[in-house]
This record gives sequence, structure tokens and C-alpha cells, in this order.
Amino acid sequence: MGTSTERKIPKPRNTSSISFDGSNDFLSIPSHGYSGASGVSDFSFSIWVRFPSGGATPFRRKSMFDIYDDTSNFWKFSFAATNKETFVVTIGGTPIVNYAANDAIDAGLADTWLHYVISHDRSSGTTLYRNGVALTAATNTIADTSTNIHIDEVLRIGVYGTAYAAFTCNEFASFPGTALSAAQVKVLYNKSTPYVTGTEGISRTGLRGLYLMGDGTEAGSGTTIYDMQGSVGNATLTNGAAYSTTVR
Repeated sequence: MGTSTERKIPKPRNTSSISFDGSNDFLSIPSHGYSGASGVSDFSFSIWVRFPSGGATPFRRKSMFDIYDDTSNFWKFSFAATNKETFVVTIGGTPIVNYAANDAIDAGLADTWLHYVISHDRSSGTTLYRNGVALTAATNTIADTSTNIHIDEVLRIGVYGTAYAAFTCNEFASFPGTALSAAQVKVLYNKSTPYVTGTEGISRTGLRGLYLMGDGTEAGSGTTIYDMQGSVGNATLTNGAAYSTTVR
């Protein structure tokens, strides 16, 4: 019987999360780090979030992250006024990528941990996964396949433009150049770790940045969130984004 070449690298245990108060705080990830200096065609992002309950529409108009230059040049992953998950990329005032889920998220999912993966294939569109399951899209368009969708700005978690959102984030990972498959997304959801190679999981060659929001290195203090992959660079907490003991 042959020797197995599958290798697992243990993931540091998350010891905290990052809490955003919805006022003006956010976490920023270095410019270029998530896509490369010239932009990418395919890409994926993985994020764990928990939104607080409150009123009948706890998700309405809440933003998870953005890459923002101005109102004509931005990326954003957010909930619309209809409580549907959306992912939009606008360049030069023209929507290049426009995704919206078909159904509104259940308000009962507030105060629970949600795992989202945006898996984008420039030729076929976006697939959005919530808790390992692909959502049905009502809108999934790509205006063209040639415009560079790179924006030379930091990626910020907790805001779109100046619209800040109150929620807790436990982990963020970027996979530039890779449109994750449904099987890979399930591994991320069930194992919560990109630190796996081989047929079982996700090759580290597609993983560029990994931010655990508390792995023992930060020790639950300071303003630096370390990139555990080491390819992107460390992230920075701004305006009082704080460590929280609420973890998955």
C-alpha cells in the first residue's frame, strides 16, 4: 500500500473575535494583498460573522466588507434593504459584477454564527454560500469580462463607504485567483480551516491571507491582526474595533 502524501497543518485555536460597534470602527487589510497589484479574474472570500438581533430586520442594509475608493469605484458585500445578501463591484460608475440572493435571510439567524463564501468565476458569475449551502441567485450578472476589477484600496471589514455595521467577525480568508468549489466550501464550513492540503480539503496555494481574529498571537489586545498565511500582511483595527470573547 502506498504512502499517503496528504498533509495537515494544525490551525491555531481562535481565542477571540472582533466586535464592530456600528459607529466608526473597522478592520483594514493591506491594499493589493487580497488580489495582487494587477487584479484578478477569479477569487473567493471566506468570512464568519454574527449579527445581533434587534427589531424585525436585524440584517437590513448591513455591510460586511468593502473595497472603497468613491461612490463610482467600489466592491461591497452586504445585505440590501430587502434583507437579501448582495455582492457588487462598480468601476467608473458602471456595475461590473452584480449579485443578489433570491430570498431574504431569516431574521431568526441573528445572534448565530454565519459562514459566508463568495466564490467568483469571471466567466460564469458569483456563487454565494451561507453555512456551506449555495444560495439561489435572483441577480447574477457580469457586465463584461475584460474590465480590470482591481481597486487600489484596503479591504475593510465592518463598513461600506461610511455606513458602518455592528457585528462580530471570527475569521476572514482570501483566495485570489481561485473560485472555490462547493466541496471546498463545505470543508471550510465544517472544519473552519484552510490549513489543509490534499484531496480532503483546500490547497494552501490558493490561500493568500488568513485572519483568525484571535489565535493566541494577538492575546486579545493591541490593534494588529496577524496574517497567519503570511502572504498579505497584517491587518489593523481602527477607531476602537475591539476583541470579544464571543467565539464559535
